[in-house]
Amino acid sequence: MEATLHGLIAGLAQAAQFFWDSLFGLIFGFLISAIAQVMLTPATMERYLGPGLKGILYGAGFGIISSACSYGAAAAARGFYRSGGDARAIFSFLIASTNMNLAILILFWSLLGWQFAFAEFFGGVVIIAVVTIGLSLLVGNRELARLQSAYEGSEESHHHCHDEEPERRDWGAVAARAIADVKMLRTELVIGYLIAGFAAALIPPGWLAAALHAVGAVPVIGYVLLLVVGLLIAVATFVCSMGNVPIARFLANAGIPLGANTTFIYGDLLILPLIAIYRKSFPPRVTWTFIGLFTAGAMLAGAIMDKAIGSSIGAMEMGSMALNDRFTLVANVVALAAVLVLAIAVLSRRRAI
Repeated sequence: MEATLHGLIAGLAQAAQFFWDSLFGLIFGFLISAIAQVMLTPATMERYLGPGLKGILYGAGFGIISSACSYGAAAAARGFYRSGGDARAIFSFLIASTNMNLAILILFWSLLGWQFAFAEFFGGVVIIAVVTIGLSLLVGNRELARLQSAYEGSEESHHHCHDEEPERRDWGAVAARAIADVKMLRTELVIGYLIAGFAAALIPPGWLAAALHAVGAVPVIGYVLLLVVGLLIAVATFVCSMGNVPIARFLANAGIPLGANTTFIYGDLLILPLIAIYRKSFPPRVTWTFIGLFTAGAMLAGAIMDKAIGSSIGAMEMGSMALNDRFTLVANVVALAAVLVLAIAVLSRRRAI
């Protein structure tokens, strides 16, 4: 009983420490994302998600500044597709919103350092390239257009899964959007921090490191197996989006190579609930081609990022990535002050009205 209580306290304490280390990243990430979403509405996004490189670039750009929730991004992608958007531009949006998003990048930098933020962003670029080029080659422009046209006429084509365009574009709208995003992500974040906290407190890093070494030591295909393990961990933990970031910190501490760790982060788009959404949102051929290409792209991106800025297991020291405690304290105070100022501004405006 005493050991169980001690483990519970240790897990909660570690989860709280992870949360404190990343608090300013969460606050600034949600605020920046909310500002972008209020100024650039989903209705505007739909008009630019057409075929060709321009649509793919716009899709990626919209994903970078949109909400960082995987479920929200998948729902928005469904609405964009039924509104006439090109599949390649929409998948570019989906990948960017969960791998290249500003909120996630800020959180990565705060918890894990610039290496992971860099790998997350440019790995997303690699995945987008693999998916969009692969769809063009394997399905073809004409067939993609035909499949999309067949879906446009469905009875759901005008029922968007994303929010309606906001009537206001002021700080009140920004605050409302930020709160809505927090509510959308709160379960994912809580689960992510708790999994990371209890794993860090109860699972000896040496045990996990030894298991990873054993996988990596398999002749010829060892490294590929490590990348597959990264994807499988993502599917098994069932946590998506920003909730994966504290888990990635634990995996880094345990010695998983950067490539497999970033592959784990990319893999949040492969969890079963999201695959169920894809099956209801896109034609079967488009859905399964995307899943196959995304899996290959995620593994390729992980390998490229590992070779570019990482190396072998355990080479990246967490101490070199962790932010200074004093800086974290100051940054958290500034972030909380920003929330207070925003709240005062919103309340003052409401009283004036």
